[in-house]
Amino acid sequence: MQQVNWTDLQKILQQSRFSPEIEKKVRMIIDRVKEKGDEALFACTELFDGARIRKLRVSEKEIRASRRYFKGEIKTALQQARLRIEVYHRNQIPSKFVQKEKDCRIEFCWAPLDVVGIYVPSSQAPLVSSVLMTVVPAKVAGCQRIVVCTPPGRDGKVNPYLLSCLDWLGIKDIFKVGGAQAVAAMALGTESIPQVDKVVGPGSVYVNTAKKLLFGETGVDTLAGPSELVIFSDESGVPAVIAADLAAQMEHVGGTGILLTTCESLGRKVELLVRDGYWLLVKNEEQALNIINQLAPEHLQILCWNPSVFIPRAVAGVIFVGEATPTVIGDYFAGPSHVLPTQQAARHSSGVSVYTFLRSYAVIRASKDFLKKWGNTVKKMALLEGLTAHARSIEIRLTSGGKKWEERQKYTGKQKKQR
Repeated sequence: MQQVNWTDLQKILQQSRFSPEIEKKVRMIIDRVKEKGDEALFACTELFDGARIRKLRVSEKEIRASRRYFKGEIKTALQQARLRIEVYHRNQIPSKFVQKEKDCRIEFCWAPLDVVGIYVPSSQAPLVSSVLMTVVPAKVAGCQRIVVCTPPGRDGKVNPYLLSCLDWLGIKDIFKVGGAQAVAAMALGTESIPQVDKVVGPGSVYVNTAKKLLFGETGVDTLAGPSELVIFSDESGVPAVIAADLAAQMEHVGGTGILLTTCESLGRKVELLVRDGYWLLVKNEEQALNIINQLAPEHLQILCWNPSVFIPRAVAGVIFVGEATPTVIGDYFAGPSHVLPTQQAARHSSGVSVYTFLRSYAVIRASKDFLKKWGNTVKKMALLEGLTAHARSIEIRLTSGGKKWEERQKYTGKQKKQR
């Protein structure tokens, strides 16, 4: 590890987070997918993944062949993890809120997104954990169709462990495409890949850049990746434990590990145990908290005598407290999704949850009495803004509601009583 001061660390992180060159490349990929659809995806897959394919959809034959990998200890571990993740997310399902007044009823409702696209990276290994952490919340939310894109290996095949996990979860729409081109395909739609309402999942800087550029064409979850871990520890920290946790997150390509400590000797010991990453010596917990909140890290581990100083005030994607709670527990098993905001996005967005796959909307039912009581108030506000047509929309109802309107109001009232 390298000891740095706060000013230098800010410069280092800023350089890694913004790249005009990468944005230019991603724009070119998006334009190519928009123009040529599947043909562009075939070309990108050969160029970036070294795989020459002519069909994007994973075949039923490939899915059947993968099932022999879903067995034994692997099957048991995935089943146990799925159960925890499912229970946690079922507890998030919101109920409809109803505000009842004498002459007005307002409902705040939730509904699942119809079609969601999930990106599962696999450049290093079969990330079955990312499958669970995205697909399970989507299914709990009630999404009707889940489309998954994941890059193939050089043999043109999806990793069989990844494929068998997707099959086990009931996913049928699986496509062999990765990177920025996968995000573009799901956001825009191609001949083979349907356009989705939202793109969800972790990925490289290219995937995140594509999400940023395509927001508006589709919804996106958050900027999730590469991995980030900040650890705060006082003199009570165990150097070998801290080093192991930092190394675990930096095992991901492009991962960043940062130690903040009030104990210089602890920092020196950890520095000898970890090859990469950075550490900062801070004066006290308040200074550490200030730096943490400016970093807004994906993962925050608190290893100190008094963690309560940090828990209600720290800005992070997820907070892990104590030696028995390494970040790896959250990566695989605890329950909350490990798809979390990075690149300081935790300041304004949250990790993947059931809410990621839901949309909210309101239903308003006002009576004529409500309009009589408040119509002129609304009209005055409209006129204040110079929107005369808005004011007329109210005025016409106050002056000439008409017989048909009266009849419809009575009919609606009867329906309510019947219900």
